[in-house]
Amino acid sequence: MEPTKILIVDDHKVVRDGVAMYLENDSNYEIIGMASNGIEAIKAVENNEVDLVIIDINMDEMDGIEATKKIMEIRSDVKVLALTMHNDYQHIKAMMDAGASGYILKSCDDVEMRNAIDTILNDDIYYSSEVGQTVMNNLAKKKTKTRGSAVITPLTPREKEIYKLILQEYSNQEIADKLFISVRTVEVHKRNLLEKTGAKNSTGLVLYAIKNELFDDI
Repeated sequence: MEPTKILIVDDHKVVRDGVAMYLENDSNYEIIGMASNGIEAIKAVENNEVDLVIIDINMDEMDGIEATKKIMEIRSDVKVLALTMHNDYQHIKAMMDAGASGYILKSCDDVEMRNAIDTILNDDIYYSSEVGQTVMNNLAKKKTKTRGSAVITPLTPREKEIYKLILQEYSNQEIADKLFISVRTVEVHKRNLLEKTGAKNSTGLVLYAIKNELFDDI
């Protein structure tokens, strides 16, 4: 099995080297390059085979948000993991809207970084517990605000339960155990949620909930 080819993007060399040190001794990963800003990152993606970009947000010349948008336009199959010091909702939402599949903080350790990488490579979303709490808190605060214009087919009570657990990063098995149902039943409900929201995966479900302020309903 080919190792995951990773591009590290950060304007601080010490951070780039630190991330590389976390990953370079693992045969599952191959560091194919480093970049100090978004422009360099885009060029690297254009000129190299890249599976995953680990990218900071605040950088000179082009920040991580704009770079992620451009990378998604060039190579929509590339996964993007935000690695940043920012744990505010505006930055989280901007990166997710740009196309990032994961969002972790620079305070993370090597175990969490590997977990984040493996999760998003499996076409799911990953955000650290601190980031997840920020997202959930913000959604809860929106209860009194006007809902977005998108129309969603009404969710069943069980779908609402499962949707909330997905937002809280529960796996299918964990949802099944918590609700005393089979994994197969969870998968069926999840498929129904994807159809009702038009999302393609768990990342899309999270984005849909954020954009349409669904948390007050679930």
